[in-house]
Amino acid sequence: MAKRWEWLDAETWDAIADQSPGATWFHTRAWSEATAHTDTRYRARGLGLRLSSGERCLFPLVVRAGALRVGPLGRAVSTQPGTYGGPLLAERLLTRADWVEVLQLLKEVPIGRIDCFGNVQDPVPADLVLDCRPERRSTHLIELRDLPEDPLSTYRSTLRRQVRAALKAGINCRTIETDGELHEYFELYQARVASWGKRPEQGIPLRMFEYLRAAPGAEIWCAFAEDGRIAAGGTFLFSARHCVYWQGALHEEFARQNPSKALMHHLILEARGRGLARFDFNPSSGIGGVEYFKRGFRAQEVEFETWRHLSPLVARIKGR
Repeated sequence: MAKRWEWLDAETWDAIADQSPGATWFHTRAWSEATAHTDTRYRARGLGLRLSSGERCLFPLVVRAGALRVGPLGRAVSTQPGTYGGPLLAERLLTRADWVEVLQLLKEVPIGRIDCFGNVQDPVPADLVLDCRPERRSTHLIELRDLPEDPLSTYRSTLRRQVRAALKAGINCRTIETDGELHEYFELYQARVASWGKRPEQGIPLRMFEYLRAAPGAEIWCAFAEDGRIAAGGTFLFSARHCVYWQGALHEEFARQNPSKALMHHLILEARGRGLARFDFNPSSGIGGVEYFKRGFRAQEVEFETWRHLSPLVARIKGR
C-alpha cells in the first residue's frame, strides 16, 4: 500500500496555510518556526496527509527533538504553546468524512503522541474524539461582517464611554516601529509577568518577540499615551480570514485611561478594514475578569475540542 503521509516542504506548507478558510496564524510555518526558535527542544514540521479525494491535508506540528524522541517515543504538538492547531485543507473546511479519514491516517504516522489544541475555525466533531482524551475549550469571537458601521454602538455602555474617554485623552494606537519601542514593550510585558507572581524566564522571551516582529502577519500593536510612552500593547496575528489577539500588557500608570480597551477597539476596526471575517480574543483559561472584559465588546463565546492522538502501539501500551 502506498504511503499516504509525508513531511511537507516549506512552499507547500505556506501555500495551504495561506489559502485555507480554516487557518489561523498558529497554523503557519512561521509560528511553528518561531516556537522552535524560542524552544530548542522542538522542530517545526508540516505533516501532509493525502485524502482519498486526492487533496493534501496540512497538519502543522512542532516535534520534540532528541535521540529518545523518535518513532514510537516521538511526541508532537499542534501547536505550541496551547494555541490553535489541527488539520487544514487549502480550498475548503473539513467535512465529517474528512475528519474520520484524518484520524485514521494519523495511525500510520510514526509519532507516538500528538497533542492537538483544536481549531475554532475548523473544529473536529466532538463525538469523533471521545477516545482521544478530549477537553473542551472556549474562546470569544466577534463576527466582523455582522458589525454596524460604528462597532462602538454594540459595546456595553460603560465600555463605550471608556473607549471614547481614552481617545479623548490622547491615546494613539499603531504598530511599533523601532527596536527601542520593542524593548520598551518587552520591559512592560516583563513587569506584567512579575505582577502575576512569575519569574522573568517563565514569560515569553525577547527573542520570540523579535522573531514575530519580522514575520508576515504577526504584528505588535501598542496604545501610546500623549507623552509618547507605551500605555498598553499586544501581539495580534492575522491570517486570511481571522485575527487573533495572542498576548498583551498594560502599564499600570495609565490604567485609568483604559488604553487596552482603546487598543482592542482599534484592532477590531483594523481587522474589519482588512476584510477579515473574525476577531478572536483567544481562550481565557476560565479567568472571570478576562472573560468579562471580552464580553464587554459583545464577543460571543464559542466552544471547540482539544484532543490527543496516540499511535496504535502507544495506545496498546497504555491499555487503550
